Amino acid sequence: MTTATTDPHVELHPEGFFVETPEASFKPFASGDDDPSTALAPGEPVVMKSRPAIVFFVEMFMANLLQVLLPPLNTYIYGSYLHGSAAHVAQIASLQAGAWTLRVFFAILIDIVPVFGYRRKFWLVAGWLVTIGALLSMACRSFGDPYCDPKDHPGCATALNPNGSFYNLDAPNSVPWFRTPIFFLMLGIMIVQATLDGVLIEYAQRDPISTRGIFQGFTYFFQGIGAVWGRLFLQLFLNSRRYGGYYDWSAGPNTPYFVAIFFSLCAFVPAIALFRDTKNHIKSVPEWFGQLWTLLQNRAVYQLLAFRFLTNLFQSPTGPTVVTWVKHLDLGWANVIPRVPYIPTIILTTKKGRSWNWQKALFIATLVGILLTAFPVLFVVWDVCRNDYFYIILFALAIVSTGMNTLIPGWALVEVAGVGHEATIAAIFATIKDLNVPLTTRWRTYMAESYPANLALLNDSHTQNQVGYNWLICLGIQLVGLAFIFLIPSHRQPLLAMKQASKGSMIGGALVIAGYIALFVVDWQQNFKDY
Repeated sequence: MTTATTDPHVELHPEGFFVETPEASFKPFASGDDDPSTALAPGEPVVMKSRPAIVFFVEMFMANLLQVLLPPLNTYIYGSYLHGSAAHVAQIASLQAGAWTLRVFFAILIDIVPVFGYRRKFWLVAGWLVTIGALLSMACRSFGDPYCDPKDHPGCATALNPNGSFYNLDAPNSVPWFRTPIFFLMLGIMIVQATLDGVLIEYAQRDPISTRGIFQGFTYFFQGIGAVWGRLFLQLFLNSRRYGGYYDWSAGPNTPYFVAIFFSLCAFVPAIALFRDTKNHIKSVPEWFGQLWTLLQNRAVYQLLAFRFLTNLFQSPTGPTVVTWVKHLDLGWANVIPRVPYIPTIILTTKKGRSWNWQKALFIATLVGILLTAFPVLFVVWDVCRNDYFYIILFALAIVSTGMNTLIPGWALVEVAGVGHEATIAAIFATIKDLNVPLTTRWRTYMAESYPANLALLNDSHTQNQVGYNWLICLGIQLVGLAFIFLIPSHRQPLLAMKQASKGSMIGGALVIAGYIALFVVDWQQNFKDY
């Protein structure tokens, strides 16, 4: 059945796509446009306080908390507590990154391999099982005494010739054992996240156009709370001197793994008992891949992926960290406080911003974010103001840009992800950003070699200029990257019209696949070249 929409220039087809007439332009939808036929996928909309919604929010909260809580343990436990070699700690980080690069592969399995006729539940439960198993293997293993405890013996961690009874010289030798469980730990979390991403798109596509995006907003809200909780735990319980922090007290090295097991079980039990899956509707694997190839050739899809890749690539360059020059800065709280404004940003944008022009909103937010980053950094570099409150507050305000750059492209993703390909398109969208890391790393290395500076040893005008010029170039690149924001359409209706009107481009689809494979190879080469 063809149903009229609030926009007289947009016709809604039975498939849920909009065809925009030549005179159509951006026009916000009316709040009363809640016709169920404007949904993108079949199924009842998920009510916000219903059991499926609450279970899903719990899953997302726990998954994001673990993603924030666990990776910093590389530094706290394996780098500082056990004093592992730089090579071993780098290998652990490489294994973690390598697990996440497999996201698209597992997302394809999540979309096309049903178990007992269901698409998501098996993979969600399997991901949590792998995660819990890896956590148990590390939580139940003794870490032993620290390499040394700077609380009792200041300066012992940096001594050139360690000797004496207060050193545990065997501590670094225990680090390599943890590489395998850490890889499977990240693999399990990745499978969970890839599954939940597919569920999120599936749920969001059931909503009519007037309310589409609200469920996503609440999802990112709970993810943001999970991120703050993870950082807060690290700050309060793993910030002693033996972990490279500032406090005289801390939890034991096994504690974060037992805490992670508790949170994992809080997600694992609902995944088994309460999670409601949807029946698999994929007729055949060849047909599914054919539809995926058609989807990747659609202009709306490859243009959104180009937006994701280019905006993140140009916003990634940054200069050397200047925190050593900020007076009395507690790095732990500097990692917690700036993340707090992300949460109200998500709520405000979800409530007020669903009718905003996406291009204008992202352009303004990103520009303001660049400026709010530039002021504290350059003020610190040239010793205009090195106050820790000034530094943290401006960085906290800059996180508003991060919130909007998370939510609005997420809304666009829901519009272009085809029914049956939810997890796969979400994984490609997410991984393209992650695959920028090797390129960004090479750029930072090049800039560090072009403008060498040692902030820890020198604070003279030459060092300040070297750091300042580095940052000015990087900030200039970020400003250039604003041009690519206009690759994203102004709103849902123009995006849906673009998707429906696209004739398909084999070149566009081939570039997506070739670009992804090339970046994947570079990423693995960078991550494992020194393994």
